[in-house]
Amino acid sequence: MVLDGFQRRVWNNGLVLLTCQNDRLPVVSVNAFVLAGTDQNPLRQPGLAALASRMLEEGTAKYRADDISRLVEDAGGNLSTCCQHELTGISLHLRDRDLPEGLDLAAQMVSRPTFPRQRFGLEREKALTRLEALEDDPQVVVSNLLNREIYRGGPLQFPGLGTPASLRRLQIEDIREFHRLRYAPENTVVVVVGNAGHAQVADLVDRRLGSWRNGRFRKSRPPVPRRQRAPRVRQRVLEGREQVHVCLGHLGVTRDHPDFYALQVMDAVLGSGPGFTSRIPRELRDRRGLAYATYSDLTGSAGRYPGRFLAYICTSPSNRDAAVSGLMEEIESLIEDGPTEEELELARNYLTGSFVFGFQSNAHVARFLLTAERFGLDPDFIRRYPDWIRAVDAEEVRRVARRHLDTVNFTTIIAGPEYASTR
Repeated sequence: MVLDGFQRRVWNNGLVLLTCQNDRLPVVSVNAFVLAGTDQNPLRQPGLAALASRMLEEGTAKYRADDISRLVEDAGGNLSTCCQHELTGISLHLRDRDLPEGLDLAAQMVSRPTFPRQRFGLEREKALTRLEALEDDPQVVVSNLLNREIYRGGPLQFPGLGTPASLRRLQIEDIREFHRLRYAPENTVVVVVGNAGHAQVADLVDRRLGSWRNGRFRKSRPPVPRRQRAPRVRQRVLEGREQVHVCLGHLGVTRDHPDFYALQVMDAVLGSGPGFTSRIPRELRDRRGLAYATYSDLTGSAGRYPGRFLAYICTSPSNRDAAVSGLMEEIESLIEDGPTEEELELARNYLTGSFVFGFQSNAHVARFLLTAERFGLDPDFIRRYPDWIRAVDAEEVRRVARRHLDTVNFTTIIAGPEYASTR
């Protein structure tokens, strides 16, 4: 991998350490990623993984919640946790001299959280409040409705935070059991990027996590989602809204699909690049005035599980039919005719030009290292990526569009005022 100072180590317990030394600034990014996200939720317990991740900051065998806050504040750093489809993450950004304390805290949070009962009710209420707030975001509403259709029968059909009913059913013992079953060294990747050498970091990690064991660990295997075989339409009335929000979508691809880089170019041509690069915003928003906002994307959600293709448009009720027809016209046109040479060159320039901004900070590099580890990226990925993008021609974009974009068997989600919710 063309990153100066990158090294990797694997312990006998399965724990993986990735480091990359960067001595430009006296700071370090400490990350612990557990490959247990919302995909590991039992079907009757959506929101479990996310609530468990929120409670990692509430206390460990060594640190109480106020100890954690004080340690981070005294180091002048910041601490965050996240829960995504396929992983839970702990991220600490602090001064390099505070690396031992930072690694000790991250190790405690991942391996020995206590999930104090007295903090559970408060965190659950925060999650319920956040869920209620997100119901006022139309883009979130249509996205969640689309996921419900695309990932039917599996845990990814539900919002990451869960549902109000499922959250109210959760108890502190559910959180503790989730940790006992899903958090383990063989399921964890520690990534440290910044002004710290590999030997120093490895020694600190070895003393804190080298002997970690979890004999109860087991990985859930959710059902593999399959493409729908018939069109579907779902509608939702949004009280007090003046705009209509529409998305069209279907199941996408995994991150390791051989067409992935050609599909990235297709995305930039069709709807994920800037307006001057991508057809959908350029034609429907800028030229025809049919949209307040519009875009499409297929590769952005790809992971170990297939992501989704989504084309979104926000428009006025009077323009709804024309806007939806316009979305379909642009998708069908790309499938039939492929991109123009100008569109292709703009898309390739955008992807290769913006690529370097994915390595601006230690945290960005840490995320890249995790992606490389999970998907077995080419050791020379950073140098070769622009060449792979440049090698994608117009016929290749047309080929992958025809293969991966379904203009018949897809789901249409419509959310807006009542008078616009039906044809």
